[in-house]
Amino acid sequence: MAAAALASMGAPVRLLSNEIGDDEYGHFVRQWLTEHHVTPPAGTPGATTPRIVVAADDAHSRTWFAHLPDVVASLEHVDLAPIATASFLYVDGYEIIEHAVLRVIEAGHAAKLPLLLNLGGSNLSEPVAAAVAGYPHLFIQTNVDDAEHLEAPAVAATLREQTGADWVIVTAGSFGAVAVSHSEVVAVLAFPVEVRHTHCAGAAFSAGLLYGLRDGWSMGRSMTSGSASGALRCYRSQGAPLPNLDELHEMVRQANLLPQW
Repeated sequence: MAAAALASMGAPVRLLSNEIGDDEYGHFVRQWLTEHHVTPPAGTPGATTPRIVVAADDAHSRTWFAHLPDVVASLEHVDLAPIATASFLYVDGYEIIEHAVLRVIEAGHAAKLPLLLNLGGSNLSEPVAAAVAGYPHLFIQTNVDDAEHLEAPAVAATLREQTGADWVIVTAGSFGAVAVSHSEVVAVLAFPVEVRHTHCAGAAFSAGLLYGLRDGWSMGRSMTSGSASGALRCYRSQGAPLPNLDELHEMVRQANLLPQW
């Protein structure tokens, strides 16, 4: 979703992922990625395409049922050569795929790429903390639940102390997001929209944030772009087009935030 949302904004993307099968689910994944201007992985004959079923209720709570055969092993053998020609690196740093994440961090460090590491609410492990120590141009993103939004600044400050990251960004659902550097704290509000679902809202935020960071925008402007992207993801139906950059700008303009951009 992060790759597709970035592509919709007009950014060049290259997706490095686990293998998918040459089965019904694999065909669906490849078609969806192609329609969203992301080159999909080739189908692997005989492989079973991993999938996650997400059940949601009217209170916007979600429960995940995951079927992930061979995902961890597949990610640990991904060809990382394209990283050498990238301009920015985004990594989902979930605990379950830690070994693969460490490989990517090492490759990004060798290529001297800025890195946005999205912990997605996972704890920062000692191996990952050691891997990013001294990493130049490091950005870390994670999230807290809405009910814990007051803890977001402390969570960001702690992660920054642990990693030395340039910035740590913590999202807090409807309460917006906060970013902490060694000398600044930047907060942005969530855009008020009618929420139809919350699936992949965090990935949409990451895309808007990353677009701005890659383009040299200020942290405040980058986070505002991320907030608009996440809000439109929640407002639109699952099958609706992902927002383009003009739509994000218009949403910010209507909220009278352009002067701060």
